[in-house]
Amino acid sequence: MDSGRIFALFLATYLSLALLGKFIFRGYLGEFSSGAFFYALTFSLAVFSGYSIENRFNLPFERAYVYLILGIIASSAAGIFGVLVALIVLLGGVHVLRGSTGRYHKHAYYVGIALLVIPPLLAMWKGVIPILNPQTRYSNLKELYIASALFASLLIAYRPSLIVFLVGEVFAVISTSRTNALMIFLAYLFRAEKKELKRLLVVGIPLVALAFLARFYATKSVYPIWKLGFVQSLLYRAGFSYMVYEKLFSLGMPFGKFELLLLNPSAREYVAALFGKVNNYTYTIFGQPAYDFGIFGLFEAFLVGLALKDSEKMPTLVPTTCEVV
Repeated sequence: MDSGRIFALFLATYLSLALLGKFIFRGYLGEFSSGAFFYALTFSLAVFSGYSIENRFNLPFERAYVYLILGIIASSAAGIFGVLVALIVLLGGVHVLRGSTGRYHKHAYYVGIALLVIPPLLAMWKGVIPILNPQTRYSNLKELYIASALFASLLIAYRPSLIVFLVGEVFAVISTSRTNALMIFLAYLFRAEKKELKRLLVVGIPLVALAFLARFYATKSVYPIWKLGFVQSLLYRAGFSYMVYEKLFSLGMPFGKFELLLLNPSAREYVAALFGKVNNYTYTIFGQPAYDFGIFGLFEAFLVGLALKDSEKMPTLVPTTCEVV
């Protein structure tokens, strides 16, 4: 599928929900910042400028390695599992471009399947089953569910598989993680052919919705004072994350703090501390560039656009002759 259109759709959807949440809960989420909104729009335009420029210039494929190396650096913020996944992508990509056999891919794919299934089963064996015991979603072992979602997304990027998609989404629902569910869904959406789109939407959207409902149930269970309904909670969450971004924007303009949230392994905890809190806060795709680099964060947006366009040109890393699930 056209990654640019998908990105634009989700970005527009998020901004609409965030602004609606800011308006409905303005007593809690503060006044609307026109400067932050203008930066968000400009950031979006910079992404699509980077995405569109490839229509005029045929830049070298080797630039993919720049993204992979940057990914290893940036993924350190996701902990050891993020670094592991980035290294696998890098080393696997090097091997593929040097010319590898279908047998290698087949074995690597089965290793990926094992890494999709084993981490969440280990978490469940240790009693971390958030859908049954919502308190456990704050355990450090929740990272095992994140690792599973990362490998599911990686496998789908290599070769779209409905079975891998379903298994990954089931674990995402068990983890009550909206991020995991969306990550896997988007990976399939980016890689799916048009003929698969209907099946993906029919099967995938209910599973993602189920993950959102599971998260709502977990929130209500952990915080008995939570009075908002399901739709209200979605709007409040979107508005709250956008409000956090506005705070980072106000701190980072005009030239950024250069404290590199991008590389901070505890970035969300650091951001929460800016609000005097000890938990963790998410801050949207605009927050980190605005805080780290200020107006120069728009160059980061341009790079994201280039990467999006390049992703459409990269063939699957698993040969079509390889018989995998």
